[in-house]
Amino acid sequence: MVLEPALGERFTVYAMDMPYHGRTIWKEEHHYCKNDLKLIVQALMKQEGFDSFSLLGFSMGGKNAMACTKLFPEMTRNLYLLASDGIKTKAVYNIAVYPSWGRYLFRMVVKNPGWFFGILRMLNRIGILSPWLMKFTLNHMDTLEKRERLYNTWVSMAGFKISIKALKSTLNQFSIPVWLVFGKRDEVIPPKVAHLFADGLEHVNIELIDRGHYFIDEGLIPVLKELV
Repeated sequence: MVLEPALGERFTVYAMDMPYHGRTIWKEEHHYCKNDLKLIVQALMKQEGFDSFSLLGFSMGGKNAMACTKLFPEMTRNLYLLASDGIKTKAVYNIAVYPSWGRYLFRMVVKNPGWFFGILRMLNRIGILSPWLMKFTLNHMDTLEKRERLYNTWVSMAGFKISIKALKSTLNQFSIPVWLVFGKRDEVIPPKVAHLFADGLEHVNIELIDRGHYFIDEGLIPVLKELV
C-alpha cells in the first residue's frame, strides 16, 4: 500500500478492495449496499478485535467512509476525506443512476458505447469537455470490463446517498475531527467542494494541494504525515 509509510506508525491499516474493485468478486444477487458495508465492518472488527477506528476514503471511497461514519459514529475517531465524492454529486451521475430511464440509458452505453464516445469527442471539440476530462472518461470506459465495473459501482453508490446536513450534525455531536485533502487542479471533485463540506463543522481542517484528482501516490506521503 503506497500510503503505509505515512500511516503505518500510528495506525494499523486495513485497505479493503470494496465490491467491484481489486480482487473482490461480488457474488450476491443484489448490488452492494450500506447494510453490506455495516456487516463487513462488524465482521472485520470481530475478526481483528478492535472497537474504534479512523476512516480514510478517496474519491468514490469517500462515500463509503461517510456512510460508515453515519453507521458507527460512536466508534469513529477521525474522518479523512481525500477528493471525496458524495458531497456534491454531478448532474450526470444523478441522471445515470436514479431514474429508471437513466439506468436503462447507462446500460445501453455499457453495451454499445460508440455513440456515447462520439458525443464526448464532439463536446471536446467545441470546448465543453476538457482534454483531461475526455481522457479521464475514456480511461474508465474503454473496455466492457471497465464499463461494467463503473455501472455496478455507480448503481451501488446511489444507495449510499446521505444527507450532508445530517452527517455534519453527527460529526459535531460526536466531536469527530474531519480532515479534507483536495487537489487545487482537480476537475472531477473541485476544491470548492471541500469548503462546502467544511461549512458548519466544528472540528475540520482543509488541506489544498497542487495536484489534480489522482494524487494517491508517494507525493501524498508528507502531506498525510503532517496531518496525522
